[in-house]
Amino acid sequence: MYDPKTEEKWNDYWEKSDIFLFDDKDDKKPLYVIDTPPPNTTGDLHMGQAFWVSYIDAIARYKHMKGYNVLYPQGWDTQGFPVELQVEKKLGKDMPRDEFYKKCAEFATANLASMKAQMRLLGASFDERLEYITMSSSYRSKIQLSLLLMYEKHMLYRAEHPVEWCPHCNSSIAREELTDVTEDTQLNYIEFPIKSKDHPAILIATTRPELLHACVAIAVNPDDERYSKLVGKEADVPIFGSHVKIISDASVDKEFGTGAEMVCTFGDKDDLTMFYKHKLNMINSIDQNGLLKNAGKFSGLGIKEARAAILEELSSKNVLKKQEKITHSVKLHDKCSTKIELISSMQWFVKSKEYAERIKEQARQIKWNPEFAIQRLYDWADYIEWDWNISRNRVFGTPIPFWYCNSCGEIVPPEKTHLPVNPAMEMPPTDTCPKCKSHDIVGEQATCDVWVDSSITPLIIAGWPDNKELLKRAFPASLRMQGSDIIRTWAFYTILRTWALDGNKPFENLIINGMVLDASGKEMHKSEGNGVYLMDLINKYSIDSVRLWVALSGGAGKDKPFSYEELDFAKSFIIKIYNSSLFIKNAIADAKPVTAEPHDSFNVFDIWIMNRLNSVISEVDKDYADTDLYNAMGIAVNFFWHEFCDYYIENVKHRIYSKEKGMQKSRDAAIYTLMHVLSSSLRLLAPVIPHVSEEINSFFKSTSIFQEEFPKSVKQESKADYVINGLIFKSALVDVDYESAGNMLNKVISDIRKEKAQHRIALNKPIKRININVPAEYYNAVKVALGDIKEICKAEQIEEKSSDNYSVSIEV
Repeated sequence: MYDPKTEEKWNDYWEKSDIFLFDDKDDKKPLYVIDTPPPNTTGDLHMGQAFWVSYIDAIARYKHMKGYNVLYPQGWDTQGFPVELQVEKKLGKDMPRDEFYKKCAEFATANLASMKAQMRLLGASFDERLEYITMSSSYRSKIQLSLLLMYEKHMLYRAEHPVEWCPHCNSSIAREELTDVTEDTQLNYIEFPIKSKDHPAILIATTRPELLHACVAIAVNPDDERYSKLVGKEADVPIFGSHVKIISDASVDKEFGTGAEMVCTFGDKDDLTMFYKHKLNMINSIDQNGLLKNAGKFSGLGIKEARAAILEELSSKNVLKKQEKITHSVKLHDKCSTKIELISSMQWFVKSKEYAERIKEQARQIKWNPEFAIQRLYDWADYIEWDWNISRNRVFGTPIPFWYCNSCGEIVPPEKTHLPVNPAMEMPPTDTCPKCKSHDIVGEQATCDVWVDSSITPLIIAGWPDNKELLKRAFPASLRMQGSDIIRTWAFYTILRTWALDGNKPFENLIINGMVLDASGKEMHKSEGNGVYLMDLINKYSIDSVRLWVALSGGAGKDKPFSYEELDFAKSFIIKIYNSSLFIKNAIADAKPVTAEPHDSFNVFDIWIMNRLNSVISEVDKDYADTDLYNAMGIAVNFFWHEFCDYYIENVKHRIYSKEKGMQKSRDAAIYTLMHVLSSSLRLLAPVIPHVSEEINSFFKSTSIFQEEFPKSVKQESKADYVINGLIFKSALVDVDYESAGNMLNKVISDIRKEKAQHRIALNKPIKRININVPAEYYNAVKVALGDIKEICKAEQIEEKSSDNYSVSIEV
């Protein structure tokens, strides 16, 4: 029985043997570069991470066996919200900035070590010498250099702009970090007085009465006849007494509420659009802690508290006319599940909106797997409403490497040779503003969005900016694998930034994997409590069972429903390949090794399985090359389990165990074929299930299976050709192709066994006679195998006839 405990032995062996190290001096072998996802260092690997770790490693091992010099690093995204929020949850945030930073670094370092150990346990063969860590000084200097270069190209700027803001995290966030949820709320109908004899008031409906103090206009649809005469008039804002104009805008939904809506700064992005389009006044309505400001006696209240107080006063003034329950969508910060607000803030931005078409053009130069996934990037590029906000008002991140003049806003960059810098803690490079001569130079306190750190990984792993020789060969990267959920972030920003810095696409191939789902179809998340633990699965099923589940769980781009049944299947196959290999090892233990192809002794079954193997090698090799593990393993597993084990091994047992001297050559041919198909199959399967493949390989060899070449197929020139160990031989045994001949023979044997089962006769019990009627085209194929069929099926006599109709029968 296969013992999964041997898997850790092979992990240690690979790490100590240096088999998979990248050789930066070797410029003869073709280079294959993998841009791996750098995970957030927040805890144990989740199933989504286990998925891509296993998948990427299988591709790396395959390329290694194909003779490539594989550059396979692993990076770690140590900074940003994920780590900060974990530390805040555990230790709070009431501590000095430098102490909080230190605690975050300690937390990230400890988790990094744990996650790396779990990746190694899965069999990940990355080269640890190439590791990068985003909080390291060397990595930060490269990120800061990239921002300086983009600033010099006028792609980076600082500006006051409404941004999505998380009151819990006290930071701006990017639109890509939002998640939509549906909740119940109240639609409040509020009466605004109008100085008009014909229309003394206008009724608006709003879900955000707490923003009444920031109302800067009332908008109606120009096609709404109810309000056509009111456009241009002023209305009074209840309670607060300010006056606002009634404007017309085609975006107003005539059917929602009363068809008249309150425009505030800012309730949602529609307010923002109206603000710019109609050049409305700005009232800063909410502060960074999510408390009302500029709201008179309501200032300082939280959103819920302010809403209740304002509604109470509106009711007392008799201007709250009615309320009704509705369901609507709100946006949450995906890291902490806090409702976001739109507030005006001074932030740093990378120009992206104006480069949307250029990004799409670069994306088209990449091979997407699946092809349809590129549409998600197109949709996002077409949807961009404003530039990428790259600054975060946090502590644990790459410092934005600029100072600025507090008098005129002029940006003061550092010298490139001084990187990395921390403007929040360090003196500026000059004490005088180069523009207005002010001495009020301030260091930027904000840090970078984590996507800034990870969006130039293809350049970083290729040696940018220092190793120019490697950069010429290793950029663009050969492959990146990433989740479908971060196409609009990691893929989009990587394409933007590498084009801005190098003028090239970041990688040649991009595999998009779906999300791992629970039994109900929901995405697995630790916060939801619906995840499964990787270590539990490894302990129950084995490492290779998990890796095989990854390969067989579906094609690229599709979500992966997690299934214990599929893991059971994977485990069963691991046991099957081990036990069948052990049988071969024991069966040939006393046999003299057969090193040369016994050409004259091969029978039709040998030639059939060799031909099938040749076809399978061709198909599996192509699928691996296309990074399609689903097809590759589907073909390889089916071949080994059903064709090799269920048919060939069963059909040659009588030859293996025969003691007759006249059977020696046939026995040698069977032994040679068994070993050749087993060896080739192991190499086909090894990239995905490396541990059991290495264990079985050790039965017969002292060197690693990954020091051998991936199997090669040979094109067959005619139907009567067969392939032995990569060489084509002519044969006159049968006059149809051997794959078809073998399929027919397997059917004959299977049907005979069914006949015996129907007669309640044990398979190993002899019978008197077998009668076989076969179509003429298969007559010779069956004829040359009659002796084998007789032995396999335990018959005293056997007779074959040519017939228009196929049939088998037995006589007991």
